[in-house]
Amino acid sequence: VSTQSTGKEAVNNLTDEDIKEILALSKDEMVGERIMDSIGPSIYGHANIKRAIALSLFGGVPKNPGKKHKVRGDINVLLCGDPGTAKSQFLKYVTKVAPRPVFTTGQGASAVGLTAYVQKHPVTREWTLEAGALVLADNGVCLIDEFDKMNDSDRTSIHEAMEQTN
Repeated sequence: VSTQSTGKEAVNNLTDEDIKEILALSKDEMVGERIMDSIGPSIYGHANIKRAIALSLFGGVPKNPGKKHKVRGDINVLLCGDPGTAKSQFLKYVTKVAPRPVFTTGQGASAVGLTAYVQKHPVTREWTLEAGALVLADNGVCLIDEFDKMNDSDRTSIHEAMEQTN
C-alpha cells in the first residue's frame, strides 16, 4: 500500500496468512508477470499497457542524487490509442484496485475543477476552498478519461500541478 495515511493501518491489518502469501509471492520469479496478468484480466493482450499500469500503481523510488536535486518516484501513464482499444476499461479497472482513486473525464473538466476552486457555501454563505480531483487523489491515483477533450490551457495547468507533486 503506497498511501501514507493508511499504510500503517494496512500493515497492522495483515493476518498471518496474508504475510505467508506475500512472502511466497516475493520468492516467485514470475511475480511481475502474475501482477501484469491480474490487471484487466478480461482484456486480451496489451502487455505493455498492463506493465505501465502495474509500475504506476507500485510507484517508483524518490531519489536525491548528491543532495542537488530531488527526483520524484511518481510514474505517470498516458494511454493513447484508437477508439475501442480498452483505454477506458483499463481506467475503470484501476479505480477498483488503486489507493485513493479519483476518476474524472476531460470532457467537462477544467484546470480549476481538477486542482482547487472557491465557492460560496449554500448555507453559511461563506467562501470555501474546495479540493479538485488532483488534490483529492494525493498519494493515490487520478484518472482522467478523454484527456484530449480538454482545452490546451487546462492541460497545461495539469502538467504544472504534476510537476509540483512531492
